[in-house]
Amino acid sequence: MKKIVSLLVAVLCLTTANACMKKTPLTVNHSPLTVIVMDTTQALVPFAQVQIGKKTYTTSYDGRVVLKPEQIEGKSLSVTCTGYESKKQTLDDSALMIITLTPKPRKASKEDGDVYYTLGTLRGIMYEKKAVTMTASVSADEAVFEEADAEMHILPYYGETNNAVSAGKLTAGEVNDFTKWSLWPMVMDSTHKHFIRTWQIEPRQRYTVQVVNKYGYPIANYPVNLTDKHGNTVFQAITDNTGKAELWNGLFGTPADVDQPAWQTIVLDETECDLPQSVDVLFVFDATGSMGDELRYLQAEMKDVISRASAATGGLAIRTGAVVYRDHGDEYITRISRLTDDIATTQTFIDKQEANGGGDYPEAVPEALMAALNSAGWDDNARARIAFLILDAPCHEDSATLALLHDQILNAASMGVRIVPVVCSGIGESGEYLLRAMALATNGTSFFLTDDSGIGHTHLKPTTDSLKVEHLNDMLVRTIVEFSYMPDCTGHWHEEQIEQLEEQFIPSPFSQQEIAQDPSIPHGPTTLYLLDVSGKLIRIYNGILSEASDSQLSRLGIQLSTGVYFVKAFYDGEWHTKKILVH
Repeated sequence: MKKIVSLLVAVLCLTTANACMKKTPLTVNHSPLTVIVMDTTQALVPFAQVQIGKKTYTTSYDGRVVLKPEQIEGKSLSVTCTGYESKKQTLDDSALMIITLTPKPRKASKEDGDVYYTLGTLRGIMYEKKAVTMTASVSADEAVFEEADAEMHILPYYGETNNAVSAGKLTAGEVNDFTKWSLWPMVMDSTHKHFIRTWQIEPRQRYTVQVVNKYGYPIANYPVNLTDKHGNTVFQAITDNTGKAELWNGLFGTPADVDQPAWQTIVLDETECDLPQSVDVLFVFDATGSMGDELRYLQAEMKDVISRASAATGGLAIRTGAVVYRDHGDEYITRISRLTDDIATTQTFIDKQEANGGGDYPEAVPEALMAALNSAGWDDNARARIAFLILDAPCHEDSATLALLHDQILNAASMGVRIVPVVCSGIGESGEYLLRAMALATNGTSFFLTDDSGIGHTHLKPTTDSLKVEHLNDMLVRTIVEFSYMPDCTGHWHEEQIEQLEEQFIPSPFSQQEIAQDPSIPHGPTTLYLLDVSGKLIRIYNGILSEASDSQLSRLGIQLSTGVYFVKAFYDGEWHTKKILVH
C-alpha cells in the first residue's frame, strides 16, 4: 500500500510507513549485505578491508560496509586490518554479517606513535607519551617521572567522593526548547549568536505536521518530506508517538523557497489504529578520561533506568543497547552493544566500561552517532527510538568533522531517532548551543546535570528562564514514557502511564519572573496555552475553559488527535493547569 498526499503547494510528501519500510526476503546476490566489523572488545573497526570476489571495500567509522547485490560475488568474504588477525567468513542468505577480529599481540614501540598507559599504582592517572621509556615514583602529593625524549601530558584522576555509588544520586534539569519555543530565538539571536557560525546549524524555520487517521488517532512512523516549490527535498522526518513530525528549512545553510504554515494536520483515509508494541533505547556515552568524575554514577543510573522503563511504559517490549566512544588516537573510537531484548547484555557491557583516553577537549561525537545510527540495529517499526547522548565535550570544529556531524543529524531525523543529550560537567556555552540544536533537529529534548548532587566538577547552567532540578533517573524514565505513550485504540487509557505525565512534569511556557518583567507576554485567565503530552507548545488562543474537555476546545476551533493534552493559563500570580483526555 502506498499513498501520496497532495497539498495546494507540493511541499509535504507523505508515504505510508508500512509501504516505505517493508522488507522483502533476502537471498544471496539479490539483496544488499551489511557487514559490521568489530574486535573482541566490541570496538568497531574502521578502515578494515573487506574482500569479496576480486574487489575490496573499506569499513567506515561505524565499522560498516554495505555491499550491493551486484557487488556480492562468490561464496565467502575475507576481512583484514592492520593489528588484527585476518578472518574468512562463508556467505549465507543473511542481510547482516557481524565479523569479529582478534587483535594481534603487540608491544609498544617508538614507531607506534602516541601510546596511552594506565599505571595501577597511580590509580587511573592517564599519561600521553611519545616515547617508550618511562619510570615513575609516587610521593604523597606528586608524581616524579624520568623518561627518554618524551612529552608528557597528565590528565586529572577523579578519586572517590563521599557519595556512595548508587542510582538516584545525579541531579539534572530539562531544557526542552519545543516547550518554550518563543525563548529559542533569544538564544540564537543574542546569548549564543556567534556559535551558529561555529557549528553551522540553525534550527529556526520550523514546520510541524501531525498525521492522524480518519478517527483522529495519531499515526506513528509515518515518513514526511519537506520539499521546496520545485519538488526538491529540504528535510526528512518520521512522525513520533503523537503523530507529529518536526521539519526544518535552512538547518545547515540558506533556507529554500518554502511556503507552508508552521503547523498543519494531515488526515489520512485510514481506519486501522496501528500501535507498535516495541521501544528502542540506546545509551551513547563519552568514555574519555574527563568523564571519570561521573561515569561510575551514570553506570548505576543506567541500570536503574533500564529496570524501571518496562514497567513505566505499561509492559512495552523495550530493547536496549549502548555505544561508548573516545577519540582518534585512543585505544578505540567506538564500542557497541547492539540493541537487544536481553537487558542483562546491555548492562554487562555498560558496567565494564572505564573512563580513559582523550587528551584534548573535543571528542569523536559524530563518529559515535554514526555507529549508533548505522550499527545498533534499530527497529523500523518501534513506536519510539531514543538515543541518550551522555557527554562532557562537543566534537572537533574542522569542516570534515562538521560535515560528518550534519550528515548524522539528518540521518537521525530521517530514521526517527530522537537524540536526547545529557550534558555533564565540562561543557561550555558553545557545546550547549550545539546539543540543544541537535535535540531540536531530531525532535528530542536536552538534560543538564546540576551541582545539586555534589558529584563531579562544576556544571554549566543552561541559558533558559527557569530550570527545575530533578533526579536524572526519574527524568530518563519519564522521557521514555513521554516518547512512547500512545492512546489505546479502544479509547481506554493506561492510568499508570498517565500518572507519569501529571502536570508537574509539564513545564510552563514562561516563568513567573519573565512574565513580571515583560508585560508584552500574553497572559490572563482567557489566554490559554495548549501543550501536548511531551510538553510541546501547540498553540496560544483566547477563550475560557469552563471544563477540561476536548469539546470545549472544539468550540474554540481547536481540533486535536486522540491523546493527552494540557491547557495552561497564568493569572493571579501563578500557572493553572487542566489535563484533557481526547478520545
